Amino acid sequence: MREKNSEFDIPGSQKIFGNTVYWVAIAATVGALIVPVFILACPSNNVLNPALVFRAIFEGAAPAEIWAHSASGEFPGAHFYLDYLTKADSWGMIFCAIGISYGIIGLVPAVLYQAFKEKDWFCAILGSIIIVLIFLSLIGVLSVAG
Repeated sequence: MREKNSEFDIPGSQKIFGNTVYWVAIAATVGALIVPVFILACPSNNVLNPALVFRAIFEGAAPAEIWAHSASGEFPGAHFYLDYLTKADSWGMIFCAIGISYGIIGLVPAVLYQAFKEKDWFCAILGSIIIVLIFLSLIGVLSVAG
């Protein structure tokens, strides 16, 4: 049995953040590994048919020409996968989006725990600011591109 080190105890909010990020990353990774099987098993049930896309890429087609092979016939816009939930490749993009937004998914319960259980208002406010910044980046309001 392992002894508890009384000199250093990890705050509960940090344990919540770590566990949440861990399990979200695992779930998103497993989902993103399984979805390509469905993408390749039924290429016609995709927003972009992989056979047509790969051929267009290897022929040196421009992005507009590649998107002409899509279900909409053109680039359908940001977060288009939400409009095509019955398509396999949309689920691949959803799992990728979940995987890259693990920070906000982990921060929300951690900040709530900091505010209401630990009463650490300074860290809760900083965490809330970070949540807002991540959210604004996710929806495209903030960008590193000029």
